[in-house]
Amino acid sequence: MDFFNPIKKAEVIREKLRKDGKYLISKIEGSKQEGGTRKVLDAYFRYKDYMDSEEWFHASEKEIWSPKFLGLVENLWSKPIQEVKELEFQNPSYSAGFRLSGDPRKFSKVFTIQLAGCDYDCNYCYVPKELNVANPKLGKYFSAEEIINHFLLAKENSKEPMNVIRISGGNPTIVPEIIIDIYNEIKKRQLSVYLWIDSNLSTPKYLEDLGSEIKNILKQKNVGVVGCFKGADEKDFAIITGAESEYYEKQFETAEWFLDCGTDFYVYLPALIYGNNVEEKLKAFIERLGKLNKNLPLRIEVLEIIDFPWAKLNMDRAEKLGRPLPKTDQRIVFNLWYNKLLPQFYTQEELDKYCCQVSLE
Repeated sequence: MDFFNPIKKAEVIREKLRKDGKYLISKIEGSKQEGGTRKVLDAYFRYKDYMDSEEWFHASEKEIWSPKFLGLVENLWSKPIQEVKELEFQNPSYSAGFRLSGDPRKFSKVFTIQLAGCDYDCNYCYVPKELNVANPKLGKYFSAEEIINHFLLAKENSKEPMNVIRISGGNPTIVPEIIIDIYNEIKKRQLSVYLWIDSNLSTPKYLEDLGSEIKNILKQKNVGVVGCFKGADEKDFAIITGAESEYYEKQFETAEWFLDCGTDFYVYLPALIYGNNVEEKLKAFIERLGKLNKNLPLRIEVLEIIDFPWAKLNMDRAEKLGRPLPKTDQRIVFNLWYNKLLPQFYTQEELDKYCCQVSLE
């Protein structure tokens, strides 16, 4: 099995993602990722509903912030994996609501920008491989001004509130200049918008190169960042991403950089754990994150991985390359994380908080 150097890959992709002050955005239409054609906006942009539960939308604001929607459902062993958690995602809806308005339902519909390049090749990725190699033929270059124009048009035509812009990918932190440009465009137009940024934490280099300008933006009240750790140890990381295992450590360096900036920082962990020592791996991962910040494990969302049609292609391809998904039932990971391991480290009062309510100070 051959593994690659993601730093070198990022250097190549970065050169193609920026051109004349514009950024290469993937063409979503026809890419087999869209959740129905109605969610595609002008071919190159889409929106995501972070919650579609009628119970959640009709609950009182007191209930919205109570533990009612936290944790795992009853009889989780008999449920489809996508129904195991009470909330599929807490963020960005809750993080935006907590920091800006108090009601996360104002931030449930999210305008999404998908940068057309990534320095990993994750075996579960929902993005077709050809859209992650910065191919200009499969995307289009947009300036920050043009992106915001598309957002405002979508917002105007939306029946529900659309108050979040998500910079996704691919990996946006290969070209973090887009964060500066979009934030400054939002500020220039005096828009009440929450900016949510995805990162695969592969390297802090390009962020560091931007100095104080990016740091000042990343600690603003209307900005949040989620970093996705690819695996609970270096061996799992290599199988999942296709990258050399030594680059597992870069994720912790990048997470520490965000924390040092004072960023409102969150973590995703796919529920993909290999081998028979799942509990030991997860416990060691909690302890490692706790060294960065004692409360950081409380800001993790464990993500279910589903073989959507567009993800299934990547799963099948990765399996042929010797990087299959683990055989461990994801429910085991969820049950261990939420019901057994976190209670060993934190009180019930701490566990009853939403991620955004957990202090990193």
